[in-house]
Amino acid sequence: MSTDEDARFEAFFKEQFPRVARTTAFVTGDLQEGMDIAQEAMARVYQHWRKVSAMDRPDAWVHRVATNLALSRLRRRRPEKLVTEPPSLQPAPLDDELLDAVRSLSPAQRSVIALRFYLDWSVEDVAEALGKKPGTVRALTHQGMERLRSLLLEETP
Repeated sequence: MSTDEDARFEAFFKEQFPRVARTTAFVTGDLQEGMDIAQEAMARVYQHWRKVSAMDRPDAWVHRVATNLALSRLRRRRPEKLVTEPPSLQPAPLDDELLDAVRSLSPAQRSVIALRFYLDWSVEDVAEALGKKPGTVRALTHQGMERLRSLLLEETP
């Protein structure tokens, strides 16, 4: 790569790495694993930088790659490892009840919720990033939010 391309990649990396790491940590429920996945996704960006940098939304591409990597790791995980410590890259601490509720979501619901509400992306942007139809993103958002509402708004006797 040329010096100019290196500089553009470095700027992209500095801007996107924290976002990708937070998203993947949210999806996996594990900070270290989220950071590892973000590094792997950024390595793929670097490998294909000329193609990725020419895209309209290189940030969506790296989030799609990272989310797919996170979901692949979740599928290979043993069930007892799914509940781990909360990610600490969050801008504000979340209470344990909310974290437990988020952990109860399916990986697909967690991915959509993370991109929609944690990164404040539109339905269309999430659909593009995850390779899903907008209707699927809406359905996963609805299902995830309903699950969170039912868990967080339960009346205790």
